[in-house]
Parts: sequence; structure tokens; C-alpha cells
Amino acid sequence: MKNKIYHILAVMLLAIVCTACTDWLDIQPSDRIAEENNFSSPSGFKKSLNGIYVELNRDAIYGRNLSCGFIEVLAQRYAVSDENRSVKEYMLFRYDGSDAKSIIQSIWDTSYKLIANINAIIKNTESNPDVLVGNYYRIVRGEALALRAYLHFDLFRLFGPAYDPNSTVKTIPYRTQFSLDVEPQLTPLNFFERLEQDLHEADSLLADVDPVITYGVDGDPKDDFLKHRNLRMNYYAVQALAMRVYYTMGNDEKALEYAKKIIAVQESHFPWIKPNRLTAAVPDRVFTSEVIFGLQNLQRNNLYTSLFDGSNLKLSSLLAPRTDCVKQIFENDQVDYRYSSALKNQVEISGTQYSIFNKYQGESSDSLCNQLIPMMRVSEAYLIAAELSTAKKDRLAYLNEFRNHRGIRSQDFADDYDIKIERRKEFWGEGQLWFWYKRRQMTSIKDAISAYGETKISVDKYVLPIPDSESKYN
Repeated sequence: MKNKIYHILAVMLLAIVCTACTDWLDIQPSDRIAEENNFSSPSGFKKSLNGIYVELNRDAIYGRNLSCGFIEVLAQRYAVSDENRSVKEYMLFRYDGSDAKSIIQSIWDTSYKLIANINAIIKNTESNPDVLVGNYYRIVRGEALALRAYLHFDLFRLFGPAYDPNSTVKTIPYRTQFSLDVEPQLTPLNFFERLEQDLHEADSLLADVDPVITYGVDGDPKDDFLKHRNLRMNYYAVQALAMRVYYTMGNDEKALEYAKKIIAVQESHFPWIKPNRLTAAVPDRVFTSEVIFGLQNLQRNNLYTSLFDGSNLKLSSLLAPRTDCVKQIFENDQVDYRYSSALKNQVEISGTQYSIFNKYQGESSDSLCNQLIPMMRVSEAYLIAAELSTAKKDRLAYLNEFRNHRGIRSQDFADDYDIKIERRKEFWGEGQLWFWYKRRQMTSIKDAISAYGETKISVDKYVLPIPDSESKYN
């Protein structure tokens, strides 16, 4: 499959600052001289890798479409008005409209462009191994491999079928070369074999050297590049991704194994949100302490003002769930931290009550909780462990540990329905509910229009169409 974006490849550079990766310096053309210059020093590697993290914040992918926008619309999170015609179309799984096509194209192009730049980093760790001294080689290469795996995995979850190791259907390529060469489409089994290889190497490289292991998410206080490890694909983020991958593959044993690894370090590295952080002057609506990997997005408040601000937006642009639907999902348990922090505010429009989704609303503060977009949180490990544990007492223990740290009471049982409800509550605006529905191949999902209504969906709608500009080269 030939990808046009490979004709405009760029190796991205970013200045290193103490707090995070935020400011662009330059974008170099992808010629040999520029590439050699970029990777001739440790700072070149660092800037290029930092640039990847910045670009993950693009609206095309995790800065909007694959966090709180397009993918959450597909998951029926919002009661989209008929006046919001373009969004309404893909809410109904119509992917042939111009807006849907544009979004799908941008997801594809941006993801593969980033993969191309990651491949340039990986290639140069091989051809210039002496440039990165000490632990820098293992950390830079480990993070790059993990990022390649992360992007490929989500591309498969979007454009590939539900995982079946016996399927002979060719899906999408797993690109490992920084080149214009066509790479073959792979069967699901072959695709995931490459994905696992990247994850296993990343795990091996980061083990024992990632500062997150010794220092926690704050990282190495003596090295700016090694700080803020929860803003990087750190060692535990690799394990969390492996958990997610094996869960998607239906390898329950391996998924549970990795979930337990995350749970084992939860208290020391990713502690549960404290209730007083939800009501502080600068409230932490994203539960920052629980984030294993997240993106620092200085423009995050724009998501709120452009999509969710019920006080200023009209129905033609507002994304909001109906209040009766929200209360039904939360079983009228309004003390639930997830409800009280991000969904309790309401607005009445044309006689209907809507809940204002304000998880990403910013305050006049540079606190990380005002800039963070969660990519993986520790709660996912608990929900997977609760679902996959074979012993009833273990299932219940994981579920109640999780529920208690959401401010809600323990239960006497833990069945599939309880897991489903907690999934719906937990990942608002984080783009994970759609993938959970797809994994289970659900043909009826909770809708956003009525409290007890459901939306029918055929399983083929879980597979986004590969953009026309790409598929014609198949």
C-alpha cells in the first residue's frame, strides 16, 4: 500500500525545556544531509523524539479525534443534534460524508507520518549507536519502539477487523522502514507478531534503566530529558500497552499477567486520586496521579470551549450527553468522582437538559492537570483484572478496590454487567469505549438520546474505510 505522505516526510525537531516538550524549533526536509545532521548528536535524537510527543497532540489524532472527538461520537457519548449535520452523519456510522472522510484521512496520514519519523529515529539508533552514550541509547530506542507499537495498534483497532489469528484477510501494513518503499498488507496474526516484537524489545530496553522505576513519574531530577516520565512511553506504559494489546487479542492469560504487573506498582507509582484534588482551587478532573502515560497539551482548554461549553455553544456545534442518559449510566450515584468532577454541570437548551462535559476545561494555572490528556490510566488494569480473573473473590476484590476509589460503595458480586457499566463511566473523553465495543463485537450499544435506549450497529461498521487516496494503490 503506497502512502502519499511518504513523499513529504519530515524529521521533527523540538527544543528541550525543563517542564515538557512544547516549542517547535524547525522542520527539516527528509534528505540525507538533514537526517545526518539531526542524528549526529544526542540533542538531535532527543529533539526528534520530543517532537513525536508534541505531534501526538495534533487534532487529527489524540489532541481531538482519538480522544474526546470523533471516536467518542462513534461510541455514542454525545446527543448530537440534527443541526450538527456532519457530526450526526458519522454518529450514525455513515463514513462516506465529506467531513467523515476528511477526519479518517487525517487520522491515517498523521499516524503514518509520525510512524515514518519514528522509524527514522529507530534506524539511526542502529546506524549511529555510539552517539547515544550510557542509558540514553536504551531509553531513546525503547521509547521509539513503544511509540511505533502504540500508533500501529490504534491504526489496526480503527482500520482492521476484530482480531482473529486464523484470518487470512490482509489488513494494513506494519511499517518499519523510513523509506518510500511499499510494505505489504499483513494478516492480523502477522501484524500482531510485529507489534509484539516491538513491545518485547522496548520492555527489555527500558527495564532497569528507566528513571520511572527508581524515581517514579517525576523522573530523574538531575536530567531534564529524563523527567516527567508519565509524559513519555515509560517502562510501565509499555507494560500497560502490552496489557491492552493482549486483551484485544483475546489472550486473557497474558492480559491478566500484565494487568497484575501494573497493579503491583499502582500504590507506589500511580496512586489513586485523592478526593480533595477534585474540589481544589485548580481541580484535577483527569486524575493525574493515576496516569501511566499522557500527553501535555497546552491548548487543551480549546477542546472545552470549541466542543463542550454549554453556556456559549449552540446545538449545531455542542457535544453533550443528555442529563437523563448520564444519570442512568451513573445509576443516580452523583457522589461518583467521575460524575462530580466532569459531568455534574447542566444546561437547558430548547427544553432539554444536557450535561456539560468539562473534563478538559482549563483553569488559569499552568498545573499539569490543566494540560494533560490521558492515554493510559491505572484504572484500566483493575477493570481488566476484574473481568479476566477466574476466581470470583479476585474479580470482586479488583472491582471493589476500583469502585471505592471512585467514591462509590462496594458490591457483593462482580459480573459482566458491572464491568460494562464501569467501562462506560470510566473513560469519558479518552477514546477507549469504542474499542471495547469493537472487541466484544457488540451489535447494540448504549445510545445518547434516551436513558434506556440503544443504538444498533453492524459489526462491519467497526472497521473504518481505508482512505480512497491510499486504497487505490493496493
